[in-house]
Amino acid sequence: MQDASIRQVYEALNTLRAINVVNKDDWEKAAKAADLDSSVQLNILWIIYCYEGVRVTQIAEWTFWHPSSIVIHIKKLMEKGLVTIEKSDVDGRVVHVFPTLAGKLAIENSRKNAPTIFRLTNALERLRERYSPVVVELFFECLAFLAESLHGTEKVRWIQEGEDRLPQSKTSVG
Repeated sequence: MQDASIRQVYEALNTLRAINVVNKDDWEKAAKAADLDSSVQLNILWIIYCYEGVRVTQIAEWTFWHPSSIVIHIKKLMEKGLVTIEKSDVDGRVVHVFPTLAGKLAIENSRKNAPTIFRLTNALERLRERYSPVVVELFFECLAFLAESLHGTEKVRWIQEGEDRLPQSKTSVG
């Protein structure tokens, strides 16, 4: 029984790694297409787009990066004119980050280009065709369960909520 369990762990780890290699490459392509320096900046900008006024510490918690790294990337995004920051009126140590119009447009364009850049789009469509939309829904439910089991619900809830936070006009791209 233990041998089967070990085999499943290695299969899962290596399968996730194989998917991650393609995903990482596609994130970088998407970042370059958005005229950003890295996929990290694209990920941060996406969070800021979905959660206008988000705190730097919250971005760090959600992305599993150190707050000082987030600050560096936010400064670069500010230099590109994609975000602005405001200090809290209550606590001057707290910084809230907002997308500029240019930042919003960069993300909206990135969203439009996502199906052609991310190879996962095609793989998910093939999964849907081969099995069913219900299987794709179950796949995402399983991914969410694994992420929540590993990190806790609070640290990964934003992933599902992000798209729901967008005004209706923003979600009708493509």
